[in-house]
Amino acid sequence: MTKNRLIAGVALIVVLGLVGAIAAFVVDQEQSPETVTSLSIRGKVVVEAYHYDEKTGTYVLFYRDESSNLMVNIGFDWVENQLGDSPDSNPAKWISLSLSSSSPVAGWTQIPTEIAADGLSRAAGTYSDEGTGAWNIVYEFTASATLTDVQLTGLQSAPSGDGNLVAAKEFTPVTLNNGDKLTITWILTLI
Repeated sequence: MTKNRLIAGVALIVVLGLVGAIAAFVVDQEQSPETVTSLSIRGKVVVEAYHYDEKTGTYVLFYRDESSNLMVNIGFDWVENQLGDSPDSNPAKWISLSLSSSSPVAGWTQIPTEIAADGLSRAAGTYSDEGTGAWNIVYEFTASATLTDVQLTGLQSAPSGDGNLVAAKEFTPVTLNNGDKLTITWILTLI
């Protein structure tokens, strides 16, 4: 008899514990301040280079790199202003390139030694909507000279100058010959 009471008591405690846990979970899910949605931007960059093939009359892919980018401090401030203060009339659509081997750091305001000639000057990329909270900025550069070790790209919020870098990414160096094409695709997603 005592053994049966002990088993019944343990079973009752387990059931009450489960009911309490379920009730706490439901209250937590409905009222917890931790359920507030957070917002972040995930970005990656795709770099593709093409040589012209005279035999086929087409451009042939010879290089591809895809990796995550670094959002710099002034890029975060730019987003903050766009969403909550005084929006800038220039979207972040300008793509810049460099031969610098520097790895991006959050304090940058522009990419070092930005290329300003030979077909690789900063250019306005084309925006495309990729669904809710997702978009791409793409530009295809055409080299007008041989450039060795192109290896850094920036996403800017203005067509020229310093202080408008939003994000940056280094990539494996690529050498472009005169007439080669280099496509930079910034892929951005709000999560």
